[in-house]
Amino acid sequence: MVEAIEPLVFEAIRSVEPEPIREHWVVVANKRYPPKQVYQLITGLPRSAFTSHRALAELRRLGLSTSVYTPPRADADTAEASGGSGGVDGLAESFATLSRFLTEHDLTAHLAAAEADFQHAGSAASREVIARYGFSDDLLDAALAVRARVGRLNDVIHATVIARVLPAILEEGEVVSRRPSLGAGNDPSRPFDLETDRRIAEFKVAQWKGADTMRKRGVVSDLVHLALDESGRRAQLFVVGALPVRFLTASKSTIAWALGRSSPHTRARFEQRFGPATDFTVADFARVHGRHIELVDLATLVPSLALPPELI
Repeated sequence: MVEAIEPLVFEAIRSVEPEPIREHWVVVANKRYPPKQVYQLITGLPRSAFTSHRALAELRRLGLSTSVYTPPRADADTAEASGGSGGVDGLAESFATLSRFLTEHDLTAHLAAAEADFQHAGSAASREVIARYGFSDDLLDAALAVRARVGRLNDVIHATVIARVLPAILEEGEVVSRRPSLGAGNDPSRPFDLETDRRIAEFKVAQWKGADTMRKRGVVSDLVHLALDESGRRAQLFVVGALPVRFLTASKSTIAWALGRSSPHTRARFEQRFGPATDFTVADFARVHGRHIELVDLATLVPSLALPPELI
């Protein structure tokens, strides 16, 4: 939170040309600026770190004249409850704004209707369409802020699933023998997501919905890595739902296709151990060289991973 604006900062703002006003504004030296432009100049924060109405509130608190933002009741309640202007509060507001927009509208139908109304619209009419369909600065700010912060959600999900599954699958006396790979990808010193003194395991936490080409290749790559292991330990491949299992046990796609994006080292190891990858379909390989690998549906261990029927 900025307590006061230094004179040098005012001078710096005055020396900058105002960007085009899209919706809200703040007056500095008798000129109107977009609030996010001014708040960024004052704080040095990236614009994705705050919303327009957060900038407006802070600039008004500093005594500047601004346009009026009238939030929906839900926003007002959030602002009253939070009281501050920290990053967590701003992110909560962004999530609330984005969630409300997506909840209140069938996005496909909403966009189709907006597209129809934009057709033949001039400048003035397009502004009306923007207002009618809620394509505000605040919606864009919210979407950008959320996108900037959820980039590692998959890592969080992957790590949490493995951590929560461990107590359920480890047998009496079994211990984790190597630091598990909770984040995305495996480094050379940790070839598997999980290694214990009795088992090796890979986890694919993605929920399949359709073609899922990259996920198909990924799950085959994990199956191959498990099959290449010669330690004699129990091998398990944890997936979500029936689709990955069905693919591995029934697909007529070739292993050569599935490993097409894998490293040359992996492809060379495969050929040295099993022969040409073009000789196997995925199902053939799973049946012959992957028959000892258990395919486990994670949804049986973590029910929240199961997709509702309407999304399958």
